[in-house]
Amino acid sequence: MPNSQAFTHFRAFLDKAYNHGQNHPWKFNSPKSRPRLVLATRNGGVGRVISNQNQVKHLAEEIGFDVIVFEPAPQTPLQQAYALINSSHAMVGVHGAGLTHSLFLRPGVVFMQVVPIGAGWLAEVCFANSARAMGLEYLEYRIGVEESSLTDKYGKNSLLIEDPATFRGEKWSSAVMDIYLKEQNVKLDLIRFREYLKEAYKKAEKVHGKRGLASARSDRTHCGYACCALAS
Repeated sequence: MPNSQAFTHFRAFLDKAYNHGQNHPWKFNSPKSRPRLVLATRNGGVGRVISNQNQVKHLAEEIGFDVIVFEPAPQTPLQQAYALINSSHAMVGVHGAGLTHSLFLRPGVVFMQVVPIGAGWLAEVCFANSARAMGLEYLEYRIGVEESSLTDKYGKNSLLIEDPATFRGEKWSSAVMDIYLKEQNVKLDLIRFREYLKEAYKKAEKVHGKRGLASARSDRTHCGYACCALAS
């Protein structure tokens, strides 16, 4: 671009396009004052599904989050998605196209990407870099061998499990992509994942505590820069 701009400028552009200073019902629908976590989910036909999703949801609620399960679809209005995600304090999901909605998170909000086996470099390039550039509190949970459905199918000593980079080779072929992105589901280790959720909760609590001040200031701006400053 002749006049290159930062991700924070793009985030401000999205806020101007979708927020319009409105007070969406998503912001005030919880009877308890708890940080809101958006659990981005996937259906059973596309791979990278959290097979114990209900347990993960209950665990997050037990730790202190108000959890909303979000399964984006092509017909989901972007303004509706923006209203939910922009008013939340944390977002968690397995690596996939649906995490593009992380662009709707306010700077300073927690974004945790669950990274399946073999998807480490994709996770970094697609979402980790942009999350850091937008000033999000980025966390990464890389699943273990026992958390991947590929272990049951190919065995834990298989090269595609032990050394995905070598198995993949220099080219990311469609056959390899299908294995790691379409065949693989995850079953999160709730004991290990609890510690990550606890860290996410501590960070989200700080953002949640600033919500009233942020809302008051954001009503007086049309570009979204106020929330950037508040979260810095």
